[in-house]
Amino acid sequence: MNDQASGLRSMARGGAQPGSLKSESLSGTSGAPRVIAVTSGKGGVGKTSIVLNTAIALASGGARVVVLDADLGLGNIDVMLGIVPRYNLAHVAAGEVSLADVEVSGPGGIRIVPCGSGVTSLLRLPESERAVLVSALAALEHEADFIIVDTGAGLSPGVVGFLAAVEEVIVVTTPEPTSIADAYATVKVVSYENPAAPVMLVVNMARDLQEAEDAAEKITLVAKRFLSVDLTLLGFVPRDPFVAKAVMQQAPFVVRYPSCPASRAVGEIAERLQGRRWEGASFQGFAGHGLAGFLGKIAARS
Repeated sequence: MNDQASGLRSMARGGAQPGSLKSESLSGTSGAPRVIAVTSGKGGVGKTSIVLNTAIALASGGARVVVLDADLGLGNIDVMLGIVPRYNLAHVAAGEVSLADVEVSGPGGIRIVPCGSGVTSLLRLPESERAVLVSALAALEHEADFIIVDTGAGLSPGVVGFLAAVEEVIVVTTPEPTSIADAYATVKVVSYENPAAPVMLVVNMARDLQEAEDAAEKITLVAKRFLSVDLTLLGFVPRDPFVAKAVMQQAPFVVRYPSCPASRAVGEIAERLQGRRWEGASFQGFAGHGLAGFLGKIAARS
């Protein structure tokens, strides 16, 4: 039994809420925001819901959170919140509007930035437009503790570009065999494209603790054996009817139903995420970390 997977069971025995998993206490600090991509091997696993609700949970703990809605094909954070953004980063690059015009205020004080094709087309933009976009985004460097990138599902070039550029990756899966297989494929790509990035796992829509543990173990054991990748399990979010109710109401479930099992699970995942510090990482300057490092890597791949 994988030690981290068995942690799910031990935490449950200790009376923790659904989603509990003891995290390591890692050292290190950074003045730059943590740039984290949340991705999934396939659609329909609740990735964007995890992004939105985790962001709100982080903000409720005092963090300043910006969400980049980078699902270029089917971005739906706006749909989940019942809002209609007028602009995206492409309009910023063209000098039509400012970043403040693009940002959307979300629940709990989070800020949402619809990307459109702005970030992934950095080098395809004229130099003048690229400079405008980079300058606008660089302002976020000092205004956020977390920048969470909601990527598209799958492994399109645009998604891989984001995964290769961020500092940390969260892979969302469900216990379904196809989801597990696709999640492993995503971990494999990250291990090749961005081997320095820690990869974290969230099992969503689990029927119970055992099902979540089984799904996590399948991925972690194979990733360790064939990729030499040690996945960090952030926990699991149980299947919860209140999640579907919140979606129909176009409201985050952590706001509408803060005491439901899914909300408690996401709250604990956010606490562990906020407490993590990556050992051995150098945060001197922004050459490879924070938003500046993220933008530089995106530009290098464009």
